[in-house]
Amino acid sequence: LEQQKQELVRKQNEFKVTLSQLEDDLLSQLSAADPATILDNLPLIEGLEKTKATSKEIAVQVSQAQVTEIEINTSRELYRPVAAEGSMLFFLIIQLCFIEHMYQYSLESFVSFFYKAIDRTQPTDDLAERCHRLIAMIRMTIFRWVNRGLFEDHKLIFCSMLTFKLFSQSRLSVEEYNASYFNFLLRAPYFVGAENPLEDWLPSKNWG
Repeated sequence: LEQQKQELVRKQNEFKVTLSQLEDDLLSQLSAADPATILDNLPLIEGLEKTKATSKEIAVQVSQAQVTEIEINTSRELYRPVAAEGSMLFFLIIQLCFIEHMYQYSLESFVSFFYKAIDRTQPTDDLAERCHRLIAMIRMTIFRWVNRGLFEDHKLIFCSMLTFKLFSQSRLSVEEYNASYFNFLLRAPYFVGAENPLEDWLPSKNWG
């Protein structure tokens, strides 16, 4: 779709350049023509007819290009959830380096597996179903790629990160995500006035 979009923009620019050149040639011929014999100037008349015909042809092509551009933009928007899934997964896995510094994932490697997932996705003419299958395949492909390179102790952490991320985006169940409940799960309740024996290095707000 992006290649079609770029090709369309290139053609539209060519149309504008061609039309501008024809207008310049026509003005040049008119300025050089003799007013007394302008009606008998066959090259000038033929140039006018050629410019008129070309202008109509370009106008039709521009109109068709505008319709095609709308169709391309509409299709691109329908694939936006797939792009959002890929973006979410990439920015999720690069956070694994906070757990273990050797967990480093380049964008190039991620894109490689992203394309593999697209190639493995079963084709369908239904665009909505196509997006659904793409998201599922991309998610599973990236998960398997990352999971096989993690220490056993860190696999559960990665699963939790992915699960909570999907849950926060309402992709797992009909239950509404509640940020306060999630913070309660991670940090435990905070009791006002509780004595903190480790106040020198642990903030009181982190003491249950």
